[in-house]
Amino acid sequence: MFINADHPAGINYGDGYLQGDGSLGQVVKIAGNDLFAVNTDPAAKSYGLLMKDYKGGDMPGIYCGGGIYTTDVFIGTIAAGDALMSGVDGKLTKLTGVNLQIATAINVSGGVLKFKLLI
Repeated sequence: MFINADHPAGINYGDGYLQGDGSLGQVVKIAGNDLFAVNTDPAAKSYGLLMKDYKGGDMPGIYCGGGIYTTDVFIGTIAAGDALMSGVDGKLTKLTGVNLQIATAINVSGGVLKFKLLI
């Protein structure tokens, strides 16, 4: 599994601690003062993507503030131009319903998703 920052923008770290364990590429949200959690609620506002695997209580590295990324951490069938959200497992997936868009797919090839992060 991987996530590459092809053209990162904004800040690329978190200033807080992770509530519970999280895996590389999972979407996180702000869960409290100086506290992040994996976002398993597609309707909740997301903060960014984890840079690697972290244990609960770790200070995580988080990609946030936009940019272009590639990853093999996503769920479902995604096509270029699709709006993306955080799925119920905290991984990127195609936007459904009235959930919050956090990224836009640029292309998918060979199991690798290239996307523009909007958060």
